[in-house]
Amino acid sequence: MPLRSPSSGWWIVLQILWRFLFSFGVALLVFYIATQPPHPDISLRIGRINQFILQEGVDSHGVTTMLLTFNCTTNLIVDNKSNVFGLHIHPPSIKFFFGPLNFAKMKGTKLYASSHESTTFQLYIGTKNQAMYGAGREMADLLQSKAGLPLILRMNLISDFRVVWNIINPKYQHSVECLLFLSNSGRHNQATVAREKCRSVS
Repeated sequence: MPLRSPSSGWWIVLQILWRFLFSFGVALLVFYIATQPPHPDISLRIGRINQFILQEGVDSHGVTTMLLTFNCTTNLIVDNKSNVFGLHIHPPSIKFFFGPLNFAKMKGTKLYASSHESTTFQLYIGTKNQAMYGAGREMADLLQSKAGLPLILRMNLISDFRVVWNIINPKYQHSVECLLFLSNSGRHNQATVAREKCRSVS
């Protein structure tokens, strides 16, 4: 009885392995098509200006200027329309601007939105004794005016569904920009949001 060569045995093993991998790949593709998660909806709302203090002081170099202490609560609203998969949200980045001046920023933590739910996450951003220089006096004047103090908030984040480990995980980039006007609330160390408008930015 002739002996089977070792090379032919390996060839049979490779064929079996190849067929298994091919079948597994087709099964994954069918599974992904059948359960493909829809694009999640991300929106942002300004919750509350907890503190807004503009006062004269000195910076780290001893220069007299206006110093800003500010903190704000924002609501990140995530509408996960997938019936099967949870949404993994990478740490969001939020920045506040007065004109071109970025006076406050934060980097959040990882978040998770369960499947087929709308979830609201509270995010906090602030700064303490931030030297504002020439912008400080202008901000104080606008805060007292009828027009209000215009600020811009920009948020960027990435989210993904981990359908099959890291083999199939569609990712989405989200950018939101909010224009808000602050007015003097009449209460010490506080300002209120008179108007706000947020939109998604492509």
